[in-house]
Amino acid sequence: MSLKTSILGGIRAGIYRTVSPSLGKNFRGISPVSAFYSTTSQPQQYDSFEQRNTEKALFSRKTFLMDYYKHLNDSNDIVLFVHHNNVAKADNKKVRSDLKKAGAQLNVIRNSIYNVYLKSEHESDPAAAGVTNKNRGVKHPLSPLLNGPTAVITIPKCEPSVVNDVLKVIKNAQDKLILIGARVESSVFDVVEINKFKDLPNKEQLQAQLAGLLTILGGAGLVRTLETASSVLYLTMEQRLKDLDPSEKSEEESS
Repeated sequence: MSLKTSILGGIRAGIYRTVSPSLGKNFRGISPVSAFYSTTSQPQQYDSFEQRNTEKALFSRKTFLMDYYKHLNDSNDIVLFVHHNNVAKADNKKVRSDLKKAGAQLNVIRNSIYNVYLKSEHESDPAAAGVTNKNRGVKHPLSPLLNGPTAVITIPKCEPSVVNDVLKVIKNAQDKLILIGARVESSVFDVVEINKFKDLPNKEQLQAQLAGLLTILGGAGLVRTLETASSVLYLTMEQRLKDLDPSEKSEEESS
């Protein structure tokens, strides 16, 4: 191997690891939608990045995109799918800036490669040799969305308020961006469900509301119990069991 080839390979390997932290020696992490499948594959082990046995050439554009799409899906709780239509350069810059302020990111995707990725997303390495052919017949619930010019808007955390802000950006873009569906954690949503989801409180707010409701209804003791350390909770429950079952208590005293 020439020095030039070695240096180039090292640079490309570094780019791949930056784009997808799950790549390298181990391939871990399964996208949430993989709950759709009944089987999962064990992570493949590699002594070095360049030993990956991929369907296409290791440093090809297709392998890069497969890895990048895996990274996007593994590192974001919410992925919104939109059709983009005649977005001028100036408009594109503004939309991306507004989405970034809202806590999201826009990525234009290649439908054919993204669809190949979706069919194999439950695999530890969707780009591995033989995987595409193995999953050729898989029907993924998101595949019907991949028609025409498509982009994904990714949101790291499952925050309805962020979705609400993103939908405002999409609305302001008028017909240049059209919402068509979404993946929210392990669920696939249509447009109606997304619009309902955006008005929901986040998990922390729901927990606070539940705690407040329990307190109002006289459940302050229960709230404190739920906040207690597990070891203390166990001892409390054990003592309560003895109080309810005197025979158990008498057996301990006789022993």
